[in-house]
Amino acid sequence: MWKLIFLGLIVWLVVYILKRAIQPTGSRQNNHNDVNSKSNAESVENMVQCASCQVHLPRSEAFLVDGKFYCSKAHIENQ
Repeated sequence: MWKLIFLGLIVWLVVYILKRAIQPTGSRQNNHNDVNSKSNAESVENMVQCASCQVHLPRSEAFLVDGKFYCSKAHIENQ
């Protein structure tokens, strides 16, 4: 019985090594880039709330007037 388990382990190891050798190098780099894209997704931009309508939006898209954030110029004029 142990001989069959050992033989199965050897066959699995050979198949694993062959798959790694045959896999194109571009595919390996894509897997590495997926890890990098996850770390980029973690660097999320801060969100702010419009003082007029209470909608949340990215800080880069908001208008800052007198220490308050607004989502549009129309809301600035209404205040």
